[in-house]
Amino acid sequence: MDLGMKYVVGDDGVKSMVLADETREWVIAFVRENARKSPAEIEGLLHEGQRELLDALEAVSEAQAAFTPAAGDWSILDVVAHEVSVKQAMGAVARALGKGELPAGFGPHFEEAKMQDGFIVKRFDTLAEASAAAQAAHDAIAEFVRGAGASLNTEVTFRHYYFGAFNALEWPVFLRIHDGDHTPQIARIKSAPGYPAA
Repeated sequence: MDLGMKYVVGDDGVKSMVLADETREWVIAFVRENARKSPAEIEGLLHEGQRELLDALEAVSEAQAAFTPAAGDWSILDVVAHEVSVKQAMGAVARALGKGELPAGFGPHFEEAKMQDGFIVKRFDTLAEASAAAQAAHDAIAEFVRGAGASLNTEVTFRHYYFGAFNALEWPVFLRIHDGDHTPQIARIKSAPGYPAA
């Protein structure tokens, strides 16, 4: 599910994401349509994305996980740290939205690109530690979706800086897109010149 996102640096030195309009529209439609499905179907989407991520990490050594293709690039360990950070944050957002509120401290400033893009809260020393944290974050979101009932608030939203406002069920569905975009990033790191043999 590689979206073909690219980043360009403007004359002001600010890095911005570039995505084809039709791809952006497809992502929004995918999120909206799938969020209307049953909790079991949404959970299935989440598991699908998690399986792809774990498959990409299969047999990756610690040396390979720490490898960066070039200065300023992410390593596989960085990608997983980003995945963990996003899943933890968006899990908290979804749970709060489901109650009709935002988590403490999540105001309009958190809806800006500089707060969301490349978001990493915690770094990990080992891939084993990062993978365990990714699984725990995934399990927490899956549990939230599994417990979603008729009383869940879907009116209150939190805005993704590029794709727009999502509600308590749309954010978990978006995480399927997020997993699907970063898994190919891991493949690109593996194919980069200098990637360790083991």
